[in-house]
Amino acid sequence: MLINIVKNYFVAFQNKDLSKLQEFFSPTISLKDWDMSAEGFSQVVLAYQHIFNSVNSINVNVLNIYLDGLVVVAEIEIIINGNALIDVADIFKFDNDFKILAIKAYKC
Repeated sequence: MLINIVKNYFVAFQNKDLSKLQEFFSPTISLKDWDMSAEGFSQVVLAYQHIFNSVNSINVNVLNIYLDGLVVVAEIEIIINGNALIDVADIFKFDNDFKILAIKAYKC
């Protein structure tokens, strides 16, 4: 179930579908990557809006997904604007309602 949620998250992310992404978030979600961090639902939504406004396109290639309890780790490639490739490891922590509590993204 959690792996499917993460796969659906990536589809929404690459489609820059902020409304769909919000369905996955816990009210107390946190987001951290190599450039920024945000705490709480509204701040995380603003962070995603900033990301989406800063690029024309995002493509996500999922390489591997690992599950351990309420934690999912995904190895992905992100292609920005059709040419900039970023290798990323995302760690998703879920609550008992299967909402995302935390996302940490590491550039590899």
